[in-house]
Amino acid sequence: MMATVRRQLQVGMLCATVAATTGAGWLQYRALRIETNELEDTQLRQLVNALPDKLASDILQMSVEDPQEDFVLQAWDADGRLLYDSKPSAHVQRHDLSGYSVVEQRGEAWRVYGGRENGRYVQASQALAVRDHMAAAIVLRTGLPLLAFIGLMAILVQVVVNRAMRPLEFLTKALAHRSPAMLEPLPPDGWPGELVPVVEALNGLLERFSQSLETQRTFVADAAHELRSPITALKLQLQLMERAGNDEARQLNFAKLHERLDRTAHLVHQLLNLARVESGPARQDLQNVDLRRLACDAVADYSTLAESRSVDLGVEGQEAVYVRAEPDSLRILLNNLLDNALRYSPEGGRVDVIVQQQGNGALLRVNDNGPGVNPADLPRLSDRFFRPEGSLAGGCGLGLSIVRHIADNHGARVGMANREGGGFSVSIEF
Repeated sequence: MMATVRRQLQVGMLCATVAATTGAGWLQYRALRIETNELEDTQLRQLVNALPDKLASDILQMSVEDPQEDFVLQAWDADGRLLYDSKPSAHVQRHDLSGYSVVEQRGEAWRVYGGRENGRYVQASQALAVRDHMAAAIVLRTGLPLLAFIGLMAILVQVVVNRAMRPLEFLTKALAHRSPAMLEPLPPDGWPGELVPVVEALNGLLERFSQSLETQRTFVADAAHELRSPITALKLQLQLMERAGNDEARQLNFAKLHERLDRTAHLVHQLLNLARVESGPARQDLQNVDLRRLACDAVADYSTLAESRSVDLGVEGQEAVYVRAEPDSLRILLNNLLDNALRYSPEGGRVDVIVQQQGNGALLRVNDNGPGVNPADLPRLSDRFFRPEGSLAGGCGLGLSIVRHIADNHGARVGMANREGGGFSVSIEF
């Protein structure tokens, strides 16, 4: 890419120089033609005015033809007899003019000036091709310095472009020699004005990449720490099964093994959801989503679990409420809210999902009538793997963290509070 930019600059500047020089040469040629015509016309008139005086003195004789003569000077007496012809081989005809004119003879244009004095008609002629040749010769002589100027400009363009590209080459080397672990920002000062936005954008990208890597490291460390305990528990449970002395003890250990496997599967599922939502939705994945329809679908999915625990689960709100969001992320958010609410609701409890329009946005709220949480634990509920002290419900402490990430990705605000009269409420304001 850099070589292409350099080549474009060099070729573009050289072409501009050649075009400007060629244009200047053409304009100079046009100006020289005008000046040459004016000068030669003056000479034609002077020749005509000077010849009658010499003829009047009777000292002029027929001249010998000069092959290098550019002008043709002729004179006729009052009877039309030719008295003088400076170039007989040109075969210039008499035109009886009184002033200047352009005539054509044998396919060639001539500039002619004629006048009468002392009873004689005198005519001076010159081929226009001679004038063009004179102008071209002058331009050619003056054009040699222009060719030298083009060569000098080619060298200067090479030097200027190379110097201008040095900061970009330095930026390329600064990035190329970095290892994946070197994410320090580039120095913000000392760059040309055109590269300052590029450096700022690169520093922003490096900062976001550093944050992403740190998030991944934290996630991997937390996942490894949290998976160690259930895997160890599964191994111990298998050892207990091997030592079981009767079928009853073996069946009890099987039941506990299934329970631990379910918890481990739930933890892995939540970890995968967390890894997915931390990256945030792509802009092209955002759609106009009916939040009430999604809530109804989520409630239908959890209806069997709610019925098994005699929990009254339902959706409040009859009208469609649309938000700009990524549908799959909202499904994960609703599933985690309902899973938490059903886990902490007592037998015969109640869980309400409220969806309503709120100003220019939307409100999603999930209420339960569980025991609530310690007010001191409220600020930490969305931390990874945090579970309130004394919590008896199963879980891995990732549900509300996933909810917080999804809400942040959609620019929504999360609110969590104990309800008056008992219970817990989580609200998402879009």
